[in-house]
Amino acid sequence: MSVKLIFVDVDDTLYSKRTRKVPDSARTALKKAQQNGHKVLINTGRPMAYFEKEILDLGFDGYLCSNGQYIMIDDQLVYHQTFPKDTLEAVMEACKKYHIFGTLEGDQCSYFRNHDIDFHPHYGFMIQAFDLEPEMPHEFSWDNADSCEKIIVFGGEGSDVPGFLKELDRFRDVLDYITIDDTQFEILVKGHNKATGLEEAVKYYQTSLENCYAFGDSNNDTEMIQTAGHGIAMGNACDELKEIADYITTDIDEDGISHGLKHFHLI
Repeated sequence: MSVKLIFVDVDDTLYSKRTRKVPDSARTALKKAQQNGHKVLINTGRPMAYFEKEILDLGFDGYLCSNGQYIMIDDQLVYHQTFPKDTLEAVMEACKKYHIFGTLEGDQCSYFRNHDIDFHPHYGFMIQAFDLEPEMPHEFSWDNADSCEKIIVFGGEGSDVPGFLKELDRFRDVLDYITIDDTQFEILVKGHNKATGLEEAVKYYQTSLENCYAFGDSNNDTEMIQTAGHGIAMGNACDELKEIADYITTDIDEDGISHGLKHFHLI
């Protein structure tokens, strides 16, 4: 029997932002799926550095992080794509020029310009939201450039967001960006998303897309849901994701992952 791969997004798919925990039903169901011989992998936009201990303690078979740019399976680094140094330097200069606040995310920690830590309120929120240690943000230096997988940028008071985005257009051949809201964006190395991460896992396990089951809730799960043989939208998912999913399960806090796995006879 071919191995079945189960991919789960983190925020509001596996980890409830309302209760700030992994539902007990999800914890039990995913462990049962592993006992049944299936492989369970996280597939998230978060970098490896942003996992709560509660999530790491669940013992996943793999971690597909930073929208497919960092992939660890069976404790092996399978794939790791970082920014070319010259591109990173250009983006950082554009942030400075247009008064944009930036976070450079890597597998070990996140890097900030010291000025941004002091003056942008998002960082305090992020430390709280991800249960990070206060010392998690590190001031960026070019010694860290090789570890940067993703850049999160925020507009604030005095920021010229349209000017910054126009500047980014110069790098369309090497960069992609995802719009989170009018003032917040994720910048990635071109050609990476959760689906490309999923495809790397398929190659690693020498299986097929038909044997893939993907759970998600938001727009940045679109490619993953479309690519997996079985795309599952949470009951709390956005309408756009529900429209393309093969199956809509219940809300995260109403045993959504457990119901989905049972529907496909994985547990």
